[in-house]
Amino acid sequence: MSFGELLAWAWRETPPVHRNVTNLVIHIFAVPLFVLGHLLLPAALVLEWWLAIVGLLCIIMSIALQGFGHSMEQQKVPVFTGPRDFVRRLYAEQFCNFWRFLLSGQWFSSLCANNDRRVA
Repeated sequence: MSFGELLAWAWRETPPVHRNVTNLVIHIFAVPLFVLGHLLLPAALVLEWWLAIVGLLCIIMSIALQGFGHSMEQQKVPVFTGPRDFVRRLYAEQFCNFWRFLLSGQWFSSLCANNDRRVA
């Protein structure tokens, strides 16, 4: 599957596995943390070496938080077929589809829909 095909597939899979309010809130913090971690890695080359450690910790913490968030979802993320699939899908979500989900308003719609279900 090409990366473009992966993005299209992952986009179809994004809303159904991002409905739990806690998971949605975790993602709003954890995905930017993942991106920040990746920005700190090259910054460490020109600034301070310890920024690489902070960057790696941000990435690890982000993945752990999102894994915890996804464990609360009724519909689980499709099973990974191996390490390559995990990495490709992780980066597709973190750098592309989450931002589409957020900026398209679907993140907020999912949050509101689930809050309405809790109140009703």
